[in-house]
Amino acid sequence: MITGGTGALGRAVIAKLNQLGDYQVITVGRQCVNNSVAHMLCDVCNHEQLSVVFGQAKPDLVLHLAATFSGNFDEVYATNVASAKHILDLVQHSGLNTRVILIGSAAEYGVVRVDENPIRENRVLAPVSIYGVSKAWQTQLLGLYRNQGLDVLCARIFNLYGPGVSDRLFVGRLKNQIDEFLAGKKSVIEIGPLTAIRDYISTDEAAIQLLAIATHGESGGIYHVASGVPVSMQEILIRQLEESGLAPSIVKESSSFSNHSGYDVPAIYADVTKTKQLFQ
Repeated sequence: MITGGTGALGRAVIAKLNQLGDYQVITVGRQCVNNSVAHMLCDVCNHEQLSVVFGQAKPDLVLHLAATFSGNFDEVYATNVASAKHILDLVQHSGLNTRVILIGSAAEYGVVRVDENPIRENRVLAPVSIYGVSKAWQTQLLGLYRNQGLDVLCARIFNLYGPGVSDRLFVGRLKNQIDEFLAGKKSVIEIGPLTAIRDYISTDEAAIQLLAIATHGESGGIYHVASGVPVSMQEILIRQLEESGLAPSIVKESSSFSNHSGYDVPAIYADVTKTKQLFQ
């Protein structure tokens, strides 16, 4: 059972599962993903609806991909924290041996010094955004329910790129502006500062790592979903421009174009040793 199946990562995961052919996939959400999998209409923030679909699906594995980047605290809490808790409660009271994969985020680490990289999974969490705080709370739920006997793990994702990535993320916003430029709707691409160092992984490769974690990960474990390779936002920009046949001269960079508020981590990338061991 997959929540958040309409997102970029959700679609990549469904494609990989369909390729494997070993799973009966059921998506859960407010709209249907595609015709290749069964779908149950449900708002994950509606606990009554979620209880009904869980009871009907009786899943062996739950991939809880549903999340929001909204800056609204109540919305973020309901989607990223309360829905995860309700899923864990449903598993706990169902009598099923359901494995639950919660989706974490590099945003949980918050303030990171450059010399602390690459970040390991056991680093102390110090989130500085609403989204990061919500994902850190979700991680605390993992520890709580694992100690109560549930089979639950966390796949902590760094930065994604690929088709359909949210425009609340840098690559999504950039892709939208490139499309508008190519369509003649924009004469310049406007972006924020490009000095930050990040860890990017394609949605396809992230799906492969996520399924390895779901299949081989140790219960209670936290695993990075990342490339382990530091890359500057400038490099990401140049890469996407080249793929579209565009020159850097069309770009205007200014802090006023950034949609990021508060502390911005100068550099963060993952130690992926633990995840890579799952493929050995």
